[in-house]
Amino acid sequence: MKVAGGWRARLEEGAVRLLSAYWRFVIRCRHGRRVQIGRNFRTNGRLVILGPGRIEIGDDVNAWSHAEHNVLITFAPESRIRIGSGTRLNGAGIQARTQITIGQRCILGSTLLLDTDHHPLDPARRHDPTAPVASAPIVIGDNVWLGGQSAVLKGVTIGENSVVAFRAVVASDVPANVVVAGNPARIVRRFDET
Repeated sequence: MKVAGGWRARLEEGAVRLLSAYWRFVIRCRHGRRVQIGRNFRTNGRLVILGPGRIEIGDDVNAWSHAEHNVLITFAPESRIRIGSGTRLNGAGIQARTQITIGQRCILGSTLLLDTDHHPLDPARRHDPTAPVASAPIVIGDNVWLGGQSAVLKGVTIGENSVVAFRAVVASDVPANVVVAGNPARIVRRFDET
């Protein structure tokens, strides 16, 4: 005897695939080859893509957001955002002036990744649009979890399997297999400890 919910689950899965295919088509029409999307991409349309740079989304990426939009912004034609296969985005904000690379099988809550300061720190040049602005690539390793309302700042590398806790602000590199928390983020746990 089949479970009554079996047909319902298949129907829901079919609806998710159909809606995702529609949004993939819309993204392709709006952004052309500048945005590459892998197989089995899932989204409910809560995905905003802005800017002239390139975005590469791997296979099996789930950008089905429940509350907040996922926002991917590039600020220059040479800007790059790369999202590894199997990654889950749920309200993530990713802003790249240089390059942001996210590994495979990551979980990104309502986190913010910024590889630039957006404005010079020098008060005399802060409103000068021609002044140089500090920017540096961000690299997120495989299987990293970035918790809600966290922030990862320019030049940071986060090692594989690490976790960034809720509201943590990461301004320096994080090794693999740790949990960081606080502002500025500090190691609070190592996964190799018992």
